[in-house]
Amino acid sequence: MSRPGELSGRLRERIAILRRDEARDALGGADGGWHPMGDAWAAIEPAGTGAPVAGEAIRARPRWRMTVRAGAGLMPGDRIRWRGAVLRVRQATADPRLPDRILAEAEEEP
Repeated sequence: MSRPGELSGRLRERIAILRRDEARDALGGADGGWHPMGDAWAAIEPAGTGAPVAGEAIRARPRWRMTVRAGAGLMPGDRIRWRGAVLRVRQATADPRLPDRILAEAEEEP
């Protein structure tokens, strides 16, 4: 049985964290690819869908709420590979009341 504030028992999903390289081409555009930053254990649960309309285009991508250990280094803009899906991290927050974890929201990439 896990305690309410326990973290390790909730982290059941293995994820891969990818970060975009900061390289630029001759015109200053982004030229870098996605590089693995490492793997981590996460707790992932559905968070509904994103805005149904964005720029007059209808879309509703699934969103996910996740918790990872603080040392994972998850940041907004990172990509997550999980169960064959690619997720884009929209928000990553460190809660000062729970310094051992990062709470994040991600959206599935098409």
